[in-house]
Amino acid sequence: MAIRPVFAGDLGSRAHLRDPYPAYRQIRDLGSAVWLPRRRMWAIGRFDDVRAALRADSFLVSGRGVAANSVINRMTNPITLTSDGDVHVRRREALMRPMTPGRLKELRPRLEREANALVAELASGGEFDAMARFASHLPVTVVAELVGLSAAGRANMLRWAAATFNILGGINARWFASLPRMLGLRRYVFGLRRETLAPDGWAARLFQAADAGVLSRDEAQAMVIDYVAPALDTTILATGQMLWRLGTTPDAFAALRGEPELIPGAVNESVRLASPIRSFTRYAAQDYVADGVPIPKGSRVLVLFASANRDERRYTDPDRFDVRRNPRDHVGWGHGPHGCAGMHLARMEMEVLLESLVANVERIDVGEPELAWNNVLQGFSVLPARLHKAVDRRPTAIGEKQV
Repeated sequence: MAIRPVFAGDLGSRAHLRDPYPAYRQIRDLGSAVWLPRRRMWAIGRFDDVRAALRADSFLVSGRGVAANSVINRMTNPITLTSDGDVHVRRREALMRPMTPGRLKELRPRLEREANALVAELASGGEFDAMARFASHLPVTVVAELVGLSAAGRANMLRWAAATFNILGGINARWFASLPRMLGLRRYVFGLRRETLAPDGWAARLFQAADAGVLSRDEAQAMVIDYVAPALDTTILATGQMLWRLGTTPDAFAALRGEPELIPGAVNESVRLASPIRSFTRYAAQDYVADGVPIPKGSRVLVLFASANRDERRYTDPDRFDVRRNPRDHVGWGHGPHGCAGMHLARMEMEVLLESLVANVERIDVGEPELAWNNVLQGFSVLPARLHKAVDRRPTAIGEKQV
């Protein structure tokens, strides 16, 4: 009989949420799959094993829920995140239709203009909260408009997004506090009517897919959640951590100013280290073996994205911010069939902001951040920052040659 590695710590404790990485390293060192007696589920934390688990979607399924609690997993949610097989493919194709490479290419000039205007404004003033004014700007303005929700929907998007991730974690005080907001989001989306949506918005396109018979009406309404939650908090948290790392690692920002071609890789490195989503769970629909460790059918499995992104088996000196690393294989946006549908948009938002910073800012100062307490997400709620305008080069638009 195989020995079952056990981690007895509490992954939901306040100490763990403040700094989960010591526990993640213990889990990685214990084995490819580790039993968590406090949660009565398995955890997979090594890079190769996490990627293998995320590809094994016929063994470790999402259709039985991705939360770390049975209450939410038992709820009916006809969304992309909690579907498998042909149903998942059909929903994902409808969801991603407005986010094809061609459509995103058309969107990029607008994002660049917004980024340049934002950086110019912030670099002309004093200290600001980077989470509220820098990291949130593109998701809350441009992306919210693209989704095309009513004024009430746009006003509540951030609150709903944070609550949605909180209720996907273990049941605790944050879970109970977030439940009313999550139920408010459900009431909102299942009460949506076409006439309340922007006619050319992404949400309206889901209703058009229902008219065409691609989606059911319930799917079209529920899948608005797939736009609201992932499009906001994950991008905002990753962007905030990117600015913080550039401020606390001035040599890295200097390297980017000297070699702007490093920017795409620096975004990948920022997301790897940020890992805004700590983990989701999967349900073992069949017996599954994680590199020699058997996981029985019927088990709940916690897939630790944030642990995989710091695995020393994959990345040398994994806690170091290295803008030359370019970890294209990171799992900060997931991996496999359930990889984040909006990751190309998120990457583009982060790239245009970083391009504008590199072109127009000499130095980034950051203060002590305040953590965002969330059961699934990680990052900052507040980040004091100051941008110092470049004096040795004139402000430029993205892509314009420096003089």
